[in-house]
Amino acid sequence: MAISVLVVDDDDDIAMLLVSSLERAGISVVRAGNGREGVERVREHRPRVVLMDWMMPGTDGIQASQEIRRSVDIRQPHIIMLTARVHSSDREVALRAGVNEVVAKPFRPREIVGHVKELLELAG
Repeated sequence: MAISVLVVDDDDDIAMLLVSSLERAGISVVRAGNGREGVERVREHRPRVVLMDWMMPGTDGIQASQEIRRSVDIRQPHIIMLTARVHSSDREVALRAGVNEVVAKPFRPREIVGHVKELLELAG
């Protein structure tokens, strides 16, 4: 089965909430626990959507997004940054790093799932 969504978050509770919500909606999903692993999973699974945490130890979400965008050998996914950093300057940093959208934590899993389903339908 092709993986549609990659969840990249070092917080097990948030990651499992997203994974279980997406799976219940019939969406194929894989998880990575940090930015470095996230980049590897993008190369391996070629997901259409990446739900990326910003603040993670080691390679953070910004660095991982930049690396994904610099990689010409990767099909470019739609990257949604999930973060508690909600100032306009933070949003600008994320967008310059190649993130498509910024969603503030806390978020409603049902809204994330609905939006991901829309993105997957648009991607065909």
